[in-house]
Amino acid sequence: MLKKNHTHHLTISPSRDFVTRASVVFMVIVATSLIVMSHTGSNTSSRFRSGIVDILAPVVALANAPIDTIASMGNWVKEIANLRAENIKLKNANLQLLKWQDMAKDVQAENENLRSLMSVIPDKKSNYITARIVSDFGGAYVRSALISGGANQGIKKDQPVINERGLVGRVIEVGDNSSRALLLSDINSRVPVISEDSREKTILAGNNNSLPSLSYLSPNSAIKVGERILTSGDGGIFPRGIAVGVVESVDSGVVRVHPFVDSVSGEYVSIVDYKF
Repeated sequence: MLKKNHTHHLTISPSRDFVTRASVVFMVIVATSLIVMSHTGSNTSSRFRSGIVDILAPVVALANAPIDTIASMGNWVKEIANLRAENIKLKNANLQLLKWQDMAKDVQAENENLRSLMSVIPDKKSNYITARIVSDFGGAYVRSALISGGANQGIKKDQPVINERGLVGRVIEVGDNSSRALLLSDINSRVPVISEDSREKTILAGNNNSLPSLSYLSPNSAIKVGERILTSGDGGIFPRGIAVGVVESVDSGVVRVHPFVDSVSGEYVSIVDYKF
């Protein structure tokens, strides 16, 4: 039994073919009319062209919309990139400003520190050599500090060392460009002092702890807690009137003093070249 092959042919309906042909003819007529009327220059032709433009304008705008959108997106991406680059520049500039601000603060702090050093000793017969404390550490002397200045800078043995708060100690070793200062709390330290209110002269003796004591006090001593202790100027080493500390306690004849300078690491100090 033979099967018949069926071939399907794509057919176009007469009505659809007519519409297509009519559209083409209409467009040709419109185009021809526009060409002819463009040469006549009549008001009718102008109004007709305007009407055609009004009809076609939305169609053209709709056709151009995707292109405009793509162009707008391109501009938006470009603006975002420019803003990002500008933001990076501003951040870098801000970091530079913060860096300079920190440096300015450091310089200001150092200047205030150095200015304070000038008012520690009122005596006008002193010259000062300013240096920095490198570190606090022990050795043959338990409590001492290394100074970044020596004989080349004019520092000599036994010169007093001060900062803006008061007496630090005295120079005990001198190298070409470094020195060592013995601090008030060291057991080998002895400083002639006077009490500010009771005016009693005595010796501040270190004992390797944070509170050195006053030695050789009279039995009827009137020194009291809270009284300031100053250098007396005796002994030919320390000028008179350097602030040393304040009386911390008075117990059974033992007077403890809390030094005004209890830490000097990393600070500026002045070495006093005092002329007796």
